[in-house]
Amino acid sequence: MRTDLAAIALTAAIFVTACQPAVAELPVTAKPPTATSGIWISAKEIAAKPTSGAAWSSMRAAATRPWGTPTISDQNSHDDTDTLAGALVAVRLNDAKLKTKVRMHLMDLVARHKYGRVLALARELPSYVIAADVVGLDATQRAAFKGFLREARTHKMTGHSGGTDLVSTAHRSSNNWGTMSLGALAAVDAYLGDKASLAKIANTQEAWLGGAAPNTLKYSGTNWHAGRRAGINARGATIAGRSVDGVIPEDQRRTGEYTWPAPKGGYPHEAMQGAIVTSVILDRAGVLDFAAGDHALKRAMQWLSVTNANRPVGDDGNTPWLLAAYGGGTFARTAAPSPGKNIAWAAWTAG
Repeated sequence: MRTDLAAIALTAAIFVTACQPAVAELPVTAKPPTATSGIWISAKEIAAKPTSGAAWSSMRAAATRPWGTPTISDQNSHDDTDTLAGALVAVRLNDAKLKTKVRMHLMDLVARHKYGRVLALARELPSYVIAADVVGLDATQRAAFKGFLREARTHKMTGHSGGTDLVSTAHRSSNNWGTMSLGALAAVDAYLGDKASLAKIANTQEAWLGGAAPNTLKYSGTNWHAGRRAGINARGATIAGRSVDGVIPEDQRRTGEYTWPAPKGGYPHEAMQGAIVTSVILDRAGVLDFAAGDHALKRAMQWLSVTNANRPVGDDGNTPWLLAAYGGGTFARTAAPSPGKNIAWAAWTAG
C-alpha cells in the first residue's frame, strides 16, 4: 500500500509541475564585466598570493613531486592539475627550472597526445591551457600549442547528446558532459583569442543558466525540470510545494527522479565544476557576468549544500572558493581541497 501511495503522490507532483505556469524570471545577463588579464589568474595576482599555509603547501607538493605522462584521454589523471601546480609555483617563486619543466611537459603533450572520449578531453584540457597561459611559451612553443588546441576542438570522438567532438558536445549536452566541455572550450578559445567562439559559448552558458537565448542544448524528460527547461531551475521554482530553485535537473536525475526528501549524489557537483570554470573564464574575458541567470550558480549551490544538505566534498571542494571569489556566495570551504576533475588549487588562486 505504501508503494502505491508513493507512486500516486509522485504522479500528482509531476502533473502539478507540468500544469503550473512557467516561473517568472528576471533578466539573466548583468552588465558584461571588464576583461581581466589572464585566462584564470594574472601574474600580478599570483605575485600577491602567499607562500605559506595549507593551500600553498598542497599545491607546492604537487608541483615538486614526479609527474605522470601528460594525457587528454585518461579522465581520472591528475597530471593536468600537477602541471598547473607547477606553473603557479614556478611563477610565484620565479623558478626558471620549474618553468622550463612545465613548458617541456606541455610540448610533450602536444607531441604524444592520444584521444579518448570527449569527457576525458573536457576534464583534462583546462588545467593544461591555464598552465600554458600562466607560465608563458616562446613563439615556437606557442604556435605548436595553439595548433594542438585547434585540432582538439574538432577531433572526432565519442561525445554526448549527439555531439561528436568537443565543440558540438559543449553546445548540445545539458548535463556534466556539456558543462565540462563548455569549460574546456572556453579555456581553449580564450587562449586562442577566438572572440567569435567565446561569444557563442557565452550564449550557450547564459541559456544553461536560465536565459532565453536561442541555443542548441538538448534536455531529457526528467521531472526535476520546473517551468522552462534550463540547466538550472529558475528562482522560486517549486514542485509539489517543495523548492527546486537552483536544482540542476539533468544531473540531479542521475541520483533519482523527483522524490522528497531529494536523493543526494555527486553528479550535480560535477556539473557545477564545469559550469563554474566556464563562468569564471567568461567573466574574466568580459563577455558574461558570473551572476548571469539571476545568480544561478549561487542558487544551485544553495539548493545542493543547504536545501538538500549535499555539500561538496573531495574533488568538488574547489567550487565554493570560486563562488566566493566571484560573488557567488560564501559556502563552507575546505582549507586545501583535492584537485578537481578539471581545475585545482582554488583555495590558493581564489582565496
